[in-house]
Amino acid sequence: MLLFLFWAGRLAAALLPAAFLSGPGPVSVTVAPTRVFLEERAGSHLNFDFAVQAGPDSLWLAKVEVSVYDQAGALVVRKFVDNNGFSPAVSSLSHRVFAPGQTALVFNPFHFFAPDVEVARLAYTFEFQDARRRKVTQQLDVRPERYQPRAALKIPVSGRLLVWDGHDENAHHRRLDYLHPVARQVGIRTNFMRYAHDFVVVNEKGETHSGEGRKNTDYPGFDQPVHAPAAGRVVAAYSAQPDNDNGQDYFDPRAMVGKDPLLLYGNYVVLDHGNGEFSLLGHLRQNSVVVKVGDQVRADQVVARLGSSGSSYFPHLHYELRTGATMNVEGLPAYFTRFELVRGSRRRTVRTGAVDSGDLLVQPRR
Repeated sequence: MLLFLFWAGRLAAALLPAAFLSGPGPVSVTVAPTRVFLEERAGSHLNFDFAVQAGPDSLWLAKVEVSVYDQAGALVVRKFVDNNGFSPAVSSLSHRVFAPGQTALVFNPFHFFAPDVEVARLAYTFEFQDARRRKVTQQLDVRPERYQPRAALKIPVSGRLLVWDGHDENAHHRRLDYLHPVARQVGIRTNFMRYAHDFVVVNEKGETHSGEGRKNTDYPGFDQPVHAPAAGRVVAAYSAQPDNDNGQDYFDPRAMVGKDPLLLYGNYVVLDHGNGEFSLLGHLRQNSVVVKVGDQVRADQVVARLGSSGSSYFPHLHYELRTGATMNVEGLPAYFTRFELVRGSRRRTVRTGAVDSGDLLVQPRR
């Protein structure tokens, strides 16, 4: 998903659903989503946000600290960002100033821990200052859980691939600010793409396109088969949206997302794998979807062709594992089976593993 609308400018004030609203007090800090996963990929990766709501006074975020404890309750590591220094680390946070009654997201600054750090409990301390320079603190614990999909997923596109944008701390999927006024205006309430991937077919040199890259046909991935990542039932599908091409953009977010929120992805297929796991395949080529709602599909079955419809700059496949078929669900960590991870001139076969932004892969052809 190459979203080019919702992240422009600074974060604006917006109201959260009632579940997030705080009671009386100077500040409320809550975890969003409430269920936090550890994604294992050469260490522990965390992908969640903090919803911060100021009370009756304006607040400035001055420090965030985390203490990591193991299963035995022993301290493993402690980290913080604060206002110290000429270029303080706290300035890198997504939001620091909170007007009275304002709620905004702060992306978790401590998103990765090394393999030898056992992460059982994370104790966070938020430190704010009010207009009279008084210190205001808020503490909360996070107990993440490891998530392993029950569906045995395969990467839905074959060949040599680049994960153009995944869900690391800098990825736009990770930084979907669902409290942004425009996001809320079109009905976005959660980060459904929290663990998403953009798969781009590349040549042996890792190049995404030939020539100027303006036309869809400049991209080797355009019109390539898109396969079901696992067996499932089709619960949503759309195929009529024209592909953006040669400078022509057919995506109208206000009109289209208001009509069908999933049109954010242009043409799409959603599969229900059971056990609360759904796959969304987006930006498919116009009129290429060959399955319909209610169809049972097998793993590896061709369901469509790769395109550039919806919120897309160029041909690629947007894939996300999620908890439901509609817009406002949550993302789930995805682990793929039987692919090759490319590291320069070396390759390593991965039986089951996660991938993320910048990874070069080879998915054997079906």
